Amino acid sequence: MSDTNTRDTKLVHLLNEAYGKERQLELSLESHMATTTRADYEKRLRQHLKETKSHASGVAKRIKQLGGTAETVSLPGPEAATKAAQSLQGAVGKAKAAAQGPLHLAKGSGEQGKMLHNARAEYREEAEEIATYTVINALATSVGDMQTAKLARDILSEEQRMAEYLGELLPQLATDVAHDEIPVSEIKGDADRRRSTSSGATSRTPKKKASGNSTKSKSKTKSKSKK
Repeated sequence: MSDTNTRDTKLVHLLNEAYGKERQLELSLESHMATTTRADYEKRLRQHLKETKSHASGVAKRIKQLGGTAETVSLPGPEAATKAAQSLQGAVGKAKAAAQGPLHLAKGSGEQGKMLHNARAEYREEAEEIATYTVINALATSVGDMQTAKLARDILSEEQRMAEYLGELLPQLATDVAHDEIPVSEIKGDADRRRSTSSGATSRTPKKKASGNSTKSKSKTKSKSKK
């Protein structure tokens, strides 16, 4: 990038940050899909994985157009990059193999908690990406690079949609964890309802007796009047 001007150098630096995050998320999403048992969640992860790969491709292309080189690791040389990629791919392979094990092993192992953990991590990553592309869009617009700005806005809209989906999913997963891992007796709402029902039944019992005594009293009064 020795012949690249200051403007493009700055843009390439930011775009490389975005590119590195997109490539990192590709592996994370693949791993998360392998351990997800909820169909709608797995489908959305698969869709976003496709989007993420497209983002990485578009960002890499723009970096090249600006005179830079798309980079994913800070280690020098292609050999180090290859080893890092192989290590990450090996981790994904292990996660997939574990997910394909017998279903009875998953029961009681906190699978709802695992999905909640993954969704929280994805939500944080989306927030970081949204911040990065917001900055790229603003900087590119301010220096007159409309092509980079448009690329950033297009990607930003998809990241925001994913973040919105995760924001709605997290409360559902948290509720599933509560139902899956916390005893019913310890859930405050159910306990309060049981106490309320028990108290209501006790307070109604004396009223029935009082009603019966009143009826007997009226009956005796009528009998005396007849005599």
